[in-house]
Amino acid sequence: MLSNFLEKSIVSDGITHIAGPPNSGKTTILYHLCKKLKKGKKAIILDCEINFSARRLREITLGKEINFENIMLLRVVDRANQIRIIMKLHSFFKKEKPLFVGINGFTNHFRFSSLNVNEMKWNKSLSLQMAYLQMVSRKLNIPIVLTNQVSVFRENNLKIVRPIANSVITNYSDINIMLEHVNKKLWKAKHEKQEMFYVLSSQGVTIMT
Repeated sequence: MLSNFLEKSIVSDGITHIAGPPNSGKTTILYHLCKKLKKGKKAIILDCEINFSARRLREITLGKEINFENIMLLRVVDRANQIRIIMKLHSFFKKEKPLFVGINGFTNHFRFSSLNVNEMKWNKSLSLQMAYLQMVSRKLNIPIVLTNQVSVFRENNLKIVRPIANSVITNYSDINIMLEHVNKKLWKAKHEKQEMFYVLSSQGVTIMT
């Protein structure tokens, strides 16, 4: 599964959740998926982190016959804006279904610094959004790929790294991929018992074999 996704940019059915620290290549992976936008295929990208770059996309897809007009980019500026866009996502599919929907930084507007009433409120909101995305993906047969940051904390003197809103998002996702830093240049992608190592460059993600 990891090979098809990372090397061949093949998006699996259902919801694929990619979590990792900053600069681990989460947005770059979304750029790679756009390589498949040939023969009129379209994609919808919700950019919750406001860092999806047309220039970077052109670098990574250089030499590919991609019509950039087939990428619908929606900037998501705050929580309310995200909820409005996601909960009416089906309205964007009236004319034709996209090859995939990408959500860049799904939890970016729903982070919290401490345990308080807002955590329950935001988790409930994220849960409703995930339930809706799951319904859209399954009923309309549209793959959805969402990226997510991780939180780092210590438990019994052990370093624990978990996706933000971990239980909410992983429960609704069909595939959960964790990106981990190995050394200065090397990264690792993990899905269940599968592992792949990669590096990031101006050309995007390069798998180490």
